[in-house]
Amino acid sequence: MKKKIFVLLSFLMILPVVVSASENYVNYNGIEMSEEEYSNLLELGFDEEEIYYLSLEEFTNNKDLVGNLEATTTRYFAHIVRYSATGQIISESDMEITEDSYNNEVVMPRGDGYIETTYKQMRTTISKVNSLYRYKVSLTWKQMPSTRSYDIIGIGFEPIVSVDGNLVFSQNYCVSTSCTSSSARNNSYQGLNGAGVSFKLPTSTSITTLSSYFYFNVRKYNSDDTITSMLAYGDYSHATSTISSGSATLYYVNQAGIMLSDSIRSYYDTMPTADAYWTGTW
Repeated sequence: MKKKIFVLLSFLMILPVVVSASENYVNYNGIEMSEEEYSNLLELGFDEEEIYYLSLEEFTNNKDLVGNLEATTTRYFAHIVRYSATGQIISESDMEITEDSYNNEVVMPRGDGYIETTYKQMRTTISKVNSLYRYKVSLTWKQMPSTRSYDIIGIGFEPIVSVDGNLVFSQNYCVSTSCTSSSARNNSYQGLNGAGVSFKLPTSTSITTLSSYFYFNVRKYNSDDTITSMLAYGDYSHATSTISSGSATLYYVNQAGIMLSDSIRSYYDTMPTADAYWTGTW
C-alpha cells in the first residue's frame, strides 16, 4: 500500500508526496496515522495543514471518531492598509476576494501613497459526529499580519442547538523551521447563540506560517425537535491596534458573528461571517 507523507520545504510550504512501502501517514510531530484515521480527521473538518500540525492530544481525542463532513464554506479576504505619501495610515479595510485572486495575490491598489495588503482565508464546516454535530471554523494567514495582539475567533449558531462538551481551540505557527501548536487562550466565551475565544498572536518577526481553528459539538436544544436545517456562522476579528488582554474579553458571539463592545470596536477589523449551511433530518 502507498502512503502520503508531508515534506516541509525550506520556505515552509506543505506538499503531499506519495511514497511506497508503508501504510501510515506521518505528520510534523511524528504521529503516525492509518488511512482510516486520516480520513476520519478530514471528515471532522480538519484540513491537510491542520492534520500536519496536529498535536498528540488532538489526534488522540479525534482519531477514532466516525464523522461525516456535510457542509463547508470558505471565504477569502484581503486586508488593505492605505498609506499617504508621508507614511501615515489613511484607511484600513477588509475586502472579500475570489479564490483565484487569493492564490495569485491580486488586489487592485487604491489612491496615492502605497498599499500594504495581507491575505487570509476563513473556512467553516459542519460535520456529523455520531449522534451530534460539530461546528468548526479555521483562519489561515497567507502573509503575516503586522499587528500581533489579541485576536478573537468564534462561531454563532441558531437557538435550535446548544454547545455540548468542551470548546476546543488551537493556534499553529512556525518560526523559521520550528513549529508549535498551542491551545493557550486569553479567555473563552459561551452563550446561548455562540461561542468563541480570544488569544494572543505570537510576536516573533520570523514567523512563516500562522493559522488557528476553533470547534465544538452541538446537540439539540430541545431533544424532541426534528431539525431540518442548521447554520454555523464562523467569524474572526483581527486586532489592527495593540489591545490589552482584559479589553480583548469585551465581546460576545451570536448569529451575526463576533460582536465587539463599543469600547474596543475601533481596535479590530471587520469581516463578514463564513456561514456553513446544512440541510437534512436530525
